[in-house]
Amino acid sequence: MRLHRLALLCLCVLSGQVAAQTFVLVSDLNGRYGSVGHHPRVAAAVEAIIEQQPAAVIITGDMVAGQQKPLLDGPHIDRMWQAFNSTVADPLKKAGIPLLVTPGNHDGSGYPEFHLERQRFEEQWNHRKEGLDILPGSEWPRRYAARIADVLLVFFDGSRTGALPTDEMAFVESMLERYGKEDQNIIVISHLPMWPFARGREKEILKSDELLDLLHRFN
Repeated sequence: MRLHRLALLCLCVLSGQVAAQTFVLVSDLNGRYGSVGHHPRVAAAVEAIIEQQPAAVIITGDMVAGQQKPLLDGPHIDRMWQAFNSTVADPLKKAGIPLLVTPGNHDGSGYPEFHLERQRFEEQWNHRKEGLDILPGSEWPRRYAARIADVLLVFFDGSRTGALPTDEMAFVESMLERYGKEDQNIIVISHLPMWPFARGREKEILKSDELLDLLHRFN
């Protein structure tokens, strides 16, 4: 199934000491800048996900189409989130499927000029923790650690290109030091990748040898 633009639909099956866990990862569901609504393929993907009944759905950012200039006002941002909720979040909640998220540059950008969109992102997710085991030390919904069975998931704010800010690196390291064990499955998640894979977007990556070294240290 093809999703809009860079959106991904994949099944990640991890086998550990407990029963195998299945997660679905989706990303970049947004349309054009300022779009109030989603492509029909997104709704079709949500239906396919519900049929799979995964342990959780992970959305790695860009749920709505912000970061537009001139800047969008609050009511417009709210309408975009209402469309996301009706198309994605509400059907998954009704199906009893937990939803874990991380901010992207189009829905919760870390760049200061988009502080209103960042605020709306936090307001949307502050109280949505149904079915989630969010671990102490977390700063939900921007960066946090969660556990599902024997799988540790560590999320951080990777919405800005270039070197990873010092505080983000420190957070990832502290969560791995506190909760990471050699005998468990660990997934570390952000919006931007560490290596380019989309033509024309070769510079839209996290450039951090320190992060790579940290991931190697915790296997």
